[in-house]
Amino acid sequence: MAKNYGNVYNVEGWGEPYFAVNKDGHLCVRIYGRETLPGQEIDVLSIIEQATSADGTRKKLQFPMILRFPDVLRHRIGSLHAAFANAIKYTGYGSVYQGVYPVKVNQNKDIVQDMVHFGYDHSYGLEAGSKPELLLAMSCLTKAKPGAYLVCNGYKDSAYVALALAARAMGLNAIIVLEMEEELDIVIEESSKLGVEPVIGVRAKLLTKIPGHFGSTAGKHGKFGLPAEKIYEVAKKLKALNKLHWLKLLHFHVGSMIPTTDIVFKAASEASDIYCALVKECGVETMTTLDCGGGLGVDYDGTRSGSSDMSVAYGLEEYASSIVQAVRLKCDYHGVPHPILCTESGRAMASYHSMIILEALSAIPEPKDDDDGESTTEQLHRRIRDLSSKLQPSETDTAARMSMSSHAVHIKKHGIEMYKLGKKLSKSVTTDAHTIYNYHMNLSVFSLMPDYWGIQHLFPMMPVSRLNEKPTHKATLIDVTCDSDGKVDKFIGDAETLPLHPIDPKLGGYYVAVLLSGAYQESLSNKHNLFGGPSLVRIVGTGHDGAFSVEAALLGPTTKELIGTMRYDVEHDINSVIEERAKEKKVWEMVGKLVENGLHTMPYLADYKPPPTV
Repeated sequence: MAKNYGNVYNVEGWGEPYFAVNKDGHLCVRIYGRETLPGQEIDVLSIIEQATSADGTRKKLQFPMILRFPDVLRHRIGSLHAAFANAIKYTGYGSVYQGVYPVKVNQNKDIVQDMVHFGYDHSYGLEAGSKPELLLAMSCLTKAKPGAYLVCNGYKDSAYVALALAARAMGLNAIIVLEMEEELDIVIEESSKLGVEPVIGVRAKLLTKIPGHFGSTAGKHGKFGLPAEKIYEVAKKLKALNKLHWLKLLHFHVGSMIPTTDIVFKAASEASDIYCALVKECGVETMTTLDCGGGLGVDYDGTRSGSSDMSVAYGLEEYASSIVQAVRLKCDYHGVPHPILCTESGRAMASYHSMIILEALSAIPEPKDDDDGESTTEQLHRRIRDLSSKLQPSETDTAARMSMSSHAVHIKKHGIEMYKLGKKLSKSVTTDAHTIYNYHMNLSVFSLMPDYWGIQHLFPMMPVSRLNEKPTHKATLIDVTCDSDGKVDKFIGDAETLPLHPIDPKLGGYYVAVLLSGAYQESLSNKHNLFGGPSLVRIVGTGHDGAFSVEAALLGPTTKELIGTMRYDVEHDINSVIEERAKEKKVWEMVGKLVENGLHTMPYLADYKPPPTV
C-alpha cells in the first residue's frame, strides 16, 4: 500500500471533514463532508490539469488560481443550521435560529448569491457594513425567502439610512443597527422624509473580551457599539417620541475567532441581560431578535486548542449549544420570551469552500550565513544574553536618572536586535541538519494572502500531488513582487519552513495549495506592483466516481484592467503614446504585438520554464 504523507501537514486536523489525500497521493476534496462516499472525492490535480488545458469552449487559464467548491458552501450552511436546530430541540428553546452572511467576508457575486440560494429554506439573510455592500445585498435578497434579515451595520450617514429604508419599502426585512447615539436622529429624519417606518437594532458594547489580535477592538474600549446605559437611553428617547415599537433587535460582536465556548457563553449571557432589561425595565415589548454577531472561528492549525489566533477549541455543535443555553437560562431567569437567534458567521461559512493554487517556478538553496562572529548557536545565545542584560537598569541607572521615554527607546533598540538574532538562531538550529530552499512561486502575497502580510495570519499549505512520496526539502515561499515582504516564512505549527518535494519538470508542474482561504483574502487583496487577483474556477461534483464539472473558468484581471484602476485611460495614456514613439523608430510592427499581448493577459508569469539545472 502506498505511503500517505498527508499527516506531515496535519490535513486530518484542519482539513476535517472536507480534505484528504487519495490513493494516488493527491489532495482531494470531500464536497459533502462526512457524508461523502468512497470514490466521490474530487482530485485537485485533475481540476488544475483541466483548467490549464485549452479546449473548444474556453482558453487555457493562467496561474495563480482559486478553486471554488460551492457544494462545500452548501454543506457548511446546512451544518450550521442543523447545529442550531439540534441545540434548540434538545434544550427546549422557545424560538428559532435565523442567521445572516456578512458580505464583507467575501463580496464575490457567486458566493453571495450562493449563500442566499443555499440558505433559502432557512431564511438565511445578509449583513452589510457600507453603502456598496447594502446595494449588493438588496439585489441578492430579492431572491431570498421573504423575511430573511438584511442587517445594516457600520457607521451611517443619511444616504446609507435612506437606502436601508428603501430596502424596507421594497419589502425586504432591513434592520438598521445603531452604532452611535446620533445615528438615531438620522433615522428619524430620513424616515420622516421618505415616509417609511424603520425597524432598528442597537449594537451593545460588551465587557466580555477575547484574547489576542482579534480581541483588540472589543470590550469597553471597542470600536463599535453603545454601553448598556446608553442603550437604555436610546429606548427612553424612542418611547418619548412614541416610536418604541421601532426597536426590535439587540446586536453584539466580541471579535473574530472566539477561541473557546466559555467566552461564547459569557458574551451571550451578558448580552441576554441587556436584552431582558430592554424588555422588562424599558418596556420594549416589540423586541424579537438577539444578533450574536460573528466570532464563530476556524481551526486553521488543526490543534482544536484555542490557544492562539489560529485555533478554536470547538465545532459548530458546541458553538450553537453555548449560545442557545446561555440565552435560554437568562431569559428564563428574567421571565422574558426567548428571542430569535441570529449570528453573522462569515469566516466559518466561506473559508472551507475555496483554495488558492500556487505554481512553483524554481527552487534555489538558501546560502549559508557568513561567519560574522555570531553565527554559531553558542555565539548567538551569548549575544542574546548580553542584550537581555542591557534591558535591565543597573543599580546606578535608577528610575530617577532614566526617564520612561528613554528607557522605552532603549528597549525598542535592543529588543528589535534580539528579535532578529532570535530568528537567526532558529534558522541556525534548523539549517544545522537541513538546507533551506527558496521556492519561487507565481504569487503576490499582497494580492492573494493579504492577511498573512498584514496580520501574520497563517493558512494551512501543502502540495497538491506527490503525497505518497516523502517531502525532503524544507522550504520558504518567495513571491514575484519587488518587495522584501513578498515571502512566506511562517507556517502553522510554529514552523519556519514548509516540507516540499524537489521540483522535477519531468513530472509536470508542482503546485502548492493554500487551504481555508475563502474568507477575507479577496476582499482585502491589493495591487502591489500591479499584480492583481487570480483566475477563478468553479467546480461542482456530479455525485459519483469523483467526477466533476467545471461550471465556470474565468481569467484573472488583465494588465489593461489593472492599469485602468489607477485612473489611466489605457488607450490614450498608454497604447497610443507607445505606438507614436514605436512608429517614429519604425518598430511598431514588433512592439505593437507585444503591447497587445501584455495588455490582455494577466501580469503573472506565464508558461515559465525552470532552469534545467533546478
